[in-house]
Amino acid sequence: MIRHITIILLTLTTLVAAAQASDKGGLVFTDTIHDFGDIAVTSGYNTCQFEFVNESDSVIYILGALSSCGCTIPEYPREAIEPGHGGVVRVTYDTLGRPAGPFDKSILLQLSGDRPRIRLRLRGNAIDTSINTSINTQPFSSPSF
Repeated sequence: MIRHITIILLTLTTLVAAAQASDKGGLVFTDTIHDFGDIAVTSGYNTCQFEFVNESDSVIYILGALSSCGCTIPEYPREAIEPGHGGVVRVTYDTLGRPAGPFDKSILLQLSGDRPRIRLRLRGNAIDTSINTSINTQPFSSPSF
């Protein structure tokens, strides 16, 4: 009896491992972080894109995209992503009305099935270009009377 149970457990373990191995990969992104570098606070909408490929053996859907801030707007494909096919997630960061300084925003993608969520990140440094940071390098001279 114990021998039969052992054989059944080994068979089930092998089947589960084979099922997981056949669906490896999921959506694989070329990059998950985009650095805008220095951008002007007055520049408005700044868009980047994250390219991906479905490296699994099954169809994947992006069910939703949750942004960390209302200033970050994701656009993603709503249709099925077939195995071997790719796509793009576009993310727009709006600098208008945002404070100057470094920023780090994220988008969390919810995928179909029991796949883990994928986090995409935007970084950069918003520069306030209205502030004059130039320094007068001319020596001070007193007026002559």
